[in-house]
Amino acid sequence: MARLLFWKPKVEDEVSDELAFHLEMRVRELVERGMPPEAARAEALRRFGNLAGVADACRSEGTRRDRTMRRTEWLGELRQDLAYGCRTLLRNPGFSVLALVTLGIGIGATTAIFSAVNAVILQPLDVPAVGRVMLISEEWHGLRSNVSVGNYIDWTAANTARPMFSAMGTINWGNFTLTGGDQPERVLGARANTSYFRVMQVAPQIGRVFSEEEDRPGGPRVVVLSHRLWARRFASDSAVLRQTLPLNGQPYQIIGVMPPGFDFTAGTEEFWLPAAFTPEQRAQHDEHYLTVYGRLAPGATREAADAMLRPVMKGLSERYPDANGKNTILIEPMMAQFVGDARQQLWLVLGAVALVMLIACANVANLLLARGAARAREFAIRASIGAGKSRLLRQLLAESGVLALAAAVGGLGVAGLVIRTLVAAAPPGVPRLEQARLDPATLAFALLLSLLSVVVFGLAPALRAAATDLQSTLRTGQSRGGGTGRDWLRQGLVTAEVALALVLLVAATLLVRTAIHLQRLDPGFEPRGVVTARLSLPAEGYAAPESARQAFETVLTNLAAAPGVGRAALVTQVPMGPGGSDNGLVPEGKPLNGENAVGARFRLVSLGYFTTMGIPVRRGRDFTPDDRAGAPRAMVVNETLARALFPGQDPIGKRVACCEGAREDPKWKTIVGVVGDVRSQGPDQAVATEFFLPIAQAPDPAWTWVGRTMNLVVRGRGDPLALTPALREAVRRVDPGLPLYRIGTMESVLSGSLVAVRFRTALLAALAGIGLLLAMVGIYGVVAFLVTRRRSEIGVRMALGASPRDVLRLVVGQGLRPVLAGIVLGGVAAFATTRLLASWLRGVTPTDPTTFAGVALALVAVAIAASLIPARRATRVQAVEAMRAD
Repeated sequence: MARLLFWKPKVEDEVSDELAFHLEMRVRELVERGMPPEAARAEALRRFGNLAGVADACRSEGTRRDRTMRRTEWLGELRQDLAYGCRTLLRNPGFSVLALVTLGIGIGATTAIFSAVNAVILQPLDVPAVGRVMLISEEWHGLRSNVSVGNYIDWTAANTARPMFSAMGTINWGNFTLTGGDQPERVLGARANTSYFRVMQVAPQIGRVFSEEEDRPGGPRVVVLSHRLWARRFASDSAVLRQTLPLNGQPYQIIGVMPPGFDFTAGTEEFWLPAAFTPEQRAQHDEHYLTVYGRLAPGATREAADAMLRPVMKGLSERYPDANGKNTILIEPMMAQFVGDARQQLWLVLGAVALVMLIACANVANLLLARGAARAREFAIRASIGAGKSRLLRQLLAESGVLALAAAVGGLGVAGLVIRTLVAAAPPGVPRLEQARLDPATLAFALLLSLLSVVVFGLAPALRAAATDLQSTLRTGQSRGGGTGRDWLRQGLVTAEVALALVLLVAATLLVRTAIHLQRLDPGFEPRGVVTARLSLPAEGYAAPESARQAFETVLTNLAAAPGVGRAALVTQVPMGPGGSDNGLVPEGKPLNGENAVGARFRLVSLGYFTTMGIPVRRGRDFTPDDRAGAPRAMVVNETLARALFPGQDPIGKRVACCEGAREDPKWKTIVGVVGDVRSQGPDQAVATEFFLPIAQAPDPAWTWVGRTMNLVVRGRGDPLALTPALREAVRRVDPGLPLYRIGTMESVLSGSLVAVRFRTALLAALAGIGLLLAMVGIYGVVAFLVTRRRSEIGVRMALGASPRDVLRLVVGQGLRPVLAGIVLGGVAAFATTRLLASWLRGVTPTDPTTFAGVALALVAVAIAASLIPARRATRVQAVEAMRAD
């Protein structure tokens, strides 16, 4: 039928012939009635009317008829091919199960990782035209920095004169005490100005946001709730606008609830309060704590906005050199800042899982090639009774499509399981990962992936089978060349599998070695036996620095008297914990400006902090009771900061000053001790420069910088968590309304700092393991196929005197050839691609020769193991039976 359709006349020719026939018949009829031939032809044409119109109508109808016939035939053939493909899979359960499992794992893993990429990176925030929302920051020595209120006010004034942003808003996050429940609760909130909501252009679901009158000092206490807090605290009560929210001991009137799309991640703020900048804050340029967002005005570009603000920032640096130093402007899209480092990690993982998918496709292609060789006689018979190569090709691709769609269904189950595992095991800080799910976009991706896999794994076997040599196959029962060791396609697929597996294994091994290295690193303190908890004091009742200092010291005194407590201390930020502030330090003898400043993270600590944490004092001394208010200001630095400030010198007794405000009042501090380096940012990060100040000498603004928040660290004599009741009681005796939060051991904090490292290592190792398993199956399949197809040859060899050892060496050697080629190609690819992991590696280089050699040897061992089973079967071939069967 297909050939008849292919060779049938064109519609134009059919219409012309048919109309000519009818016209001639009418002319003949009129002539028989006695009309002259010329008059008869003219009369016939007149009776036909518009012959060109009739021809066009007939051609249109003929074209429609042929199109309908072709579509009907094509759909009929497709239905037959799909039905036959299903029957074929059911008749070969071993092949079907192996192919479905292999392909299902590849599709499922790839779909799961795509769902994570889609949720975190590809899906825009639920903010109108989010691509035009910019994060506007200050930049200091290549590092992003927050913005002072005074700088923000000057930026908005410049934008008013030369509008590049339709709105510029600020937000500042902080912890608040939420009361009214069984226990005081510490929640994350934010202070934002009215312009912040104009930048985001997201309307509240209920109520409104605060007005300009409410965003002023002394304005009414109002609060806008997140959808998450509304559901959790008020059970989504629509009458919530008549209620209040008790924060830091004060009632705040609820005026609005934002929609769920405004809860960008599970860890964002729970409510918003008016920023209400005071005149003093608006004139302040040296406290940089604001996050500023701006929405580009219509027609404005990021580059134009940068050109507008850059000279403004330069002028601020010149007018306020102590506060701004050499700070410049940094404008970047909000989405880039929101996604952060997760973008690179997810794309790399997606690339790794794509390699697994390719290995799976290569494996299934090899299975189809083997199955195609076994069906060579069937294809030859089909061809002999009229099936063309294109028809055979369509049939085989349809069978591959059935296989791919069935694998996609199973793969969706795998994807659902992997997604749940990813969300549960992922480290904190990956935005919106909890939103990864099998949504329509992910389902469409799975369908597209399954259809694409048909081309990847099904096309080559189908072309090979469709090109079957008819005569030789009907005569011998197998396709020509199918049993030779020169089957370059099958061996090429194995080479590709091994190469891809080697890339995955090298990357996973490098990450495993990194994780082992980090686990063995000395963190710089002794975490065993130490429990930590965080305590924040609200501004109401503790705004005065002396009140805050006295409250913390009383808590410490209460702890020291508690049973089971060995040592106790206070610190603004525990190692690997949240929080912290940076300062620029200038050594005495150099000009007090930003160019001479050495950036360092500072911590306020109580007496005995270093002893409690097990941090050794290398030189000088620890803080003592003599380092009190009014005494000469003392400072302890870590070894890295000592080298940065005074290279090659003894820092003890030398003085330094903070760069901010140094010209008016340097407030020199004397270095009294040097302590050992602590990996405060985590074992996978470089040691930072740090200095410590005693709580008794903390400057008054420091309590605002740290948000009146301290961490209790207690070393006990037994289980550190058993001290939790003592911690709570010590705080309750000071103020029953103060919540104690983030309670845990320092061992858990240290372990938590490696969660991201362990997660990506485990993920890549799992993918590499799957790739290795699939490659092993592929090697086994090729060798087993070669043994089956060369059974007669092996029998002849053994009849001529070949020993089992010779046969074993022959078969394993042929199995190793594509493996060795794959190792070479994979080594080259891994050498180029593992450089992408450089920022994650510690204690090992991306091109570590030991790793490459070890992985290559492991692959050779796996290949030998995979080849031994069919090779040993070959040694048991009986020569007489093999030749008789041939």
